[in-house]
Amino acid sequence: MNKTNSIIEKVLKDPVTDHVVLAYSKSETHHIRFSNNSVNRENLHKLEEEVKAEVGVDGATGACRTNDLSEEGIKRAVAKAYETAKLLPKDPEYMPPITQQEAAAVKNFKPAFGEFSEEKKYGILDEAFGEMKKAGLNSAGSLSANPYTLEVYNNRGARLSHTNCFSTLALTAMTGNSSFKDSHISKDFSDYDGAKFLSDLVSRAKLSENPGPLEPGKYTVVLGPAAVEELLLFFCWYNMDAKAIDEGRSAFSKRPGATIASDLVHICSKPDHGRVGLHPFCIDDGMPYTEFDMIKGGKLVSPWYSRFYAAKKGVAATGKQSANILFKGTDKPLEALIAGVENGVYVNSFWYIRLVDLMDGIFTGMTRDGVFRIKDGKLAGSVNNFRFNQSVFDLLLNTIDVGRAKDMFFTSMPPITVRDFNFVSKTEF
Repeated sequence: MNKTNSIIEKVLKDPVTDHVVLAYSKSETHHIRFSNNSVNRENLHKLEEEVKAEVGVDGATGACRTNDLSEEGIKRAVAKAYETAKLLPKDPEYMPPITQQEAAAVKNFKPAFGEFSEEKKYGILDEAFGEMKKAGLNSAGSLSANPYTLEVYNNRGARLSHTNCFSTLALTAMTGNSSFKDSHISKDFSDYDGAKFLSDLVSRAKLSENPGPLEPGKYTVVLGPAAVEELLLFFCWYNMDAKAIDEGRSAFSKRPGATIASDLVHICSKPDHGRVGLHPFCIDDGMPYTEFDMIKGGKLVSPWYSRFYAAKKGVAATGKQSANILFKGTDKPLEALIAGVENGVYVNSFWYIRLVDLMDGIFTGMTRDGVFRIKDGKLAGSVNNFRFNQSVFDLLLNTIDVGRAKDMFFTSMPPITVRDFNFVSKTEF
């Protein structure tokens, strides 16, 4: 037990009310930025430690964060949270702290990861810069390692702790008039195959050079895992809350029991996935995240239930937002999906996604860093970027093939093949 843990335990021995939650977090970021095939900012190190105090008083909850981790600092945060709670009206969705028994249900796991040494980081970058220069390409991006620890304590005996790490190489390779981006996400890069990663990236970047014109319209599209993640997460954040659905504030509100996806689509939560980097409990109150299906068999199986709404409806709480969101893949590589398309478009990633129509699940955004024409099952050169207006319901219903999932930051997503994806105009960067 370290000094901060001891102080927290001491404070909780004499709680100011019957509702005191102290959440401790420690995160480190070791970051290197690069451009023009060379490092331009290095040894960027940020260490953040804080305690969030939450105090409930007569059905209202106040909170205060502090990075003063002394006994006086933590007690002061508790006092401020207490004073804040006394000023607030009663919260109709107030929930007491979780119990020790509830905390015991957490699906905790102890991911193994080693040190991501400076020597290894710079070796990865030297190799990347060498391959970029050899191919006549420029590059920009970042390499980072991010270990973190989360702990939640409360006056009802709940004690939770989780330590994890995610490390990322994000590299955009550029020609004179195009770009292609890929990322490798790992815990300590022990699984990194530099030769394959760079070979694939170089070949796609060179293929992206001199994009040809293609008119907007509806196309059969293969979406890379990054594109699937970007669009699906926006859709879930706006629409998956159970209370919002019941109150008519979600796109699912007017689709009870409807078929909303192809049978190939299976989206679920698995908080102890292991390779994906999210934590297995809520960092605010320690509520365990659960494993459950969201969309399966063409239907909405379960939305997200907060503790309050789950108690009201008599169901298991999943969290106001889910833990790891997984779109289950198959054993098909991306190349197999491309080979299955006679005439279409491959989209590597999206950006600048925004909501257009909440109740119909329509989003807009733009393609970026890799758009290719598919002809006779092969990538046949790059084309201009597009803006899209797309119903995610139509996307899920029109999914006709699913590939091998790729682990991302907090998700695991496969490439998918979609009929009639709606590009509405050309764009330029």
